[in-house]
Amino acid sequence: MKPIEICTVGGYNEVGRNMTAINVDGESVICDIGFNVQKVVEYQEECKTQEAYTKELLMSIDAVPNINKIKSWIPNTKAILASHCHLDHIGGIQYLARDFKAPIVSTPFTMSVIDNQMRSDAIKLPNKQVRIKPNDTFEASKNIKIEFIDIPHSTLQTSLLAMHTPQGIILYATDWKFDNTPVIGKKPDYKRLKELGSLGVKALVIDSLYSKEDIKTPSESIARDLLKDVLLETANQDSAIVTSCFASHIARLKSIIEFGNKINRKVIILGRSFGKYIEAAEQANLTKLSDQAEILTYRSAINRKLVEINKKGPENYIIVCTGGQGETNSVLSRMVRGETKFKFYSGDQVIFSNRLIPVEPNLTNRAGMETQLKDLGVRIFKDVHVSGHCAKEDIREMIQLTNPENIIPCHGFDKLMQPACNLGIEMGYKMDRDLHLMRNGEKIIIE
Repeated sequence: MKPIEICTVGGYNEVGRNMTAINVDGESVICDIGFNVQKVVEYQEECKTQEAYTKELLMSIDAVPNINKIKSWIPNTKAILASHCHLDHIGGIQYLARDFKAPIVSTPFTMSVIDNQMRSDAIKLPNKQVRIKPNDTFEASKNIKIEFIDIPHSTLQTSLLAMHTPQGIILYATDWKFDNTPVIGKKPDYKRLKELGSLGVKALVIDSLYSKEDIKTPSESIARDLLKDVLLETANQDSAIVTSCFASHIARLKSIIEFGNKINRKVIILGRSFGKYIEAAEQANLTKLSDQAEILTYRSAINRKLVEINKKGPENYIIVCTGGQGETNSVLSRMVRGETKFKFYSGDQVIFSNRLIPVEPNLTNRAGMETQLKDLGVRIFKDVHVSGHCAKEDIREMIQLTNPENIIPCHGFDKLMQPACNLGIEMGYKMDRDLHLMRNGEKIIIE
């Protein structure tokens, strides 16, 4: 029986295009195929082109993982596993999955997001789709079974992927936190994680994006309380309230709608990305937000609605829209630039219920947006948000629960992953023995 081999294909030199491949005695599984939006933006700005995005082009600009690093594994790949619905984990599936004669396997919500994205981009794949309920197991082959362990994150039906093999368990744990009071969904199954540790975890591939933060990541219920403080206690009830958050954050949207009802304001959700994620959540029978808020996705309909809001009085509404990163073509950016009939007045409020991702052009665009809003006298509430990622103390607890023989930090570049290595050393692991700082395209054998 051969040892397990892991290839850190993508997401180990950057934040984005996550992909990890695991080879067990000649059979492989793929964990995530992500996308790096920033690389596409940079390419468009440099080349000023609108050419079609091919697999080869996207790999050449580092927008999707370079699957040539596992070329010999591709013919015998048994499954493409999607841990959750964020584009840095699933956005590359529509471009690369057809190279693998393997099914795409994920929870119902994640699969609906994948389907909606491909339909929007007019892409069809030959791969079979398998929807797995949270905490169920998929049999990829006689030797590989994958357990989808439900875990809180900033979106629904996120999974830790536990690969059960004759040689032991590989636990792929990216994008999660230990939230004991989630707004939607269940708290973590600590008992099951401890059972995995008893069974024998050969390697833990672990999210290290915020490993430098000496905290336990706060619960989503804390973000809900922050929103409550702003919307129910601080908000000027005679002024416009405009809110932005990550479109995939269904729990956050649920809170905004509930607080809107309490202050007798109708919630209007504007933007195509919101529509896609809400539709996916309803297809998976997880929420029914479309019964509680009006959702508009096309520009013409959005513009008409903003005219209507102006006429009837913005004080009767909460507007939720795209634009939290300052994106140039987002609804909020167009509102601020005066490209819609909506007008901001002194005393209006804009709430950023998201974290600004600190890369260009986000930094420049958001700074410009905030300057324009301040010039109009608009009150700005920033960082009304908590992260969906584990921090240092969550990582420590995961290691204690699962007791892995090896640790492989993921989801970032060296500077972001090094603090996770420092924590591992503190807990008795040793660099290059059982603690491994990997880079894109590297392979490691787990004895």
